[in-house]
Amino acid sequence: MARAFKVRSAERDAQTDRERLGSISAAIEAAVASIEKERDALRARVDAARDQAAFATGTDYDEYLTRDAKDAARIKEYEQQMATGEKRTQELDRQLGGLNAVREAFNQYFAGKAQ
Repeated sequence: MARAFKVRSAERDAQTDRERLGSISAAIEAAVASIEKERDALRARVDAARDQAAFATGTDYDEYLTRDAKDAARIKEYEQQMATGEKRTQELDRQLGGLNAVREAFNQYFAGKAQ
């Protein structure tokens, strides 16, 4: 004896869709939040390194001529930190742009379905 064909209820389908799409939305939002947190903290550290380098550089126009080797090495280290930090910040901004595009596309196709 053949069993009659049955489909799930509309409520169950809607719940399944919300769960499935909600996990995708949550993953996108978590990644965006993580990138923003890292980028903001990194920017603060780069700004602090810039301030420290400016302080170590001094204010006299010819101070670089008589600068102590220890201070010169410290300034060079700050410059390296700033360059590395700026490079990473650019990468994080690139990732954030990509994830924002993914979020926009997701919302365009699944708006209101992932709750």
